[in-house]
Amino acid sequence: MIIGTVRLLPPPDRRADVSEVLRSVQGPVRAQPGCAACDIYDEQGPEAAIVFVERWESDAALDAHLRSEAYRRVLAAIELSGGRPEIRFEHVSASEGIELIERSRK
Repeated sequence: MIIGTVRLLPPPDRRADVSEVLRSVQGPVRAQPGCAACDIYDEQGPEAAIVFVERWESDAALDAHLRSEAYRRVLAAIELSGGRPEIRFEHVSASEGIELIERSRK
């Protein structure tokens, strides 16, 4: 699993435009083969960042996405935001749920 995160700090006059572009690609990204999730978050607080988070089942699926028209629009949102984005791709080798909590609490 690969988790891609783009955190943007658009100026107030560009916030709606950036959000609109990202929301317009959310459905098409979710429909791409190998996409496990695609979500957009509006952070609260002084920075008020917009965070775009994707989860991909494989490197191949992510590579295809990065070459897609949908990702070209994500890049356009990054350009609209004006400031330097935080972009991360994290490769997750294992995932656990409630069983981890249960083991730890014994």
